[in-house]
Amino acid sequence: MHQDLSPQERRVVAAVAEGKTNKQIALELGLAEPTVKNYVANAMHKADVDNRTLLALWWRQHEQAANG
Repeated sequence: MHQDLSPQERRVVAAVAEGKTNKQIALELGLAEPTVKNYVANAMHKADVDNRTLLALWWRQHEQAANG
């Protein structure tokens, strides 16, 4: 499932899973906050989840599956 995300979406979602805000992610990755918001929204759509918490859980679940 991670392969469905772009490399930048993966970086953003990993930061969401660490509990970071859009503002923190934007500063860390050198992006505008609205850009981060778009990446989060796109990732939520691809993961078929409705909020950041579910996106973080989805990421953790798929990360564990990928790392066995």
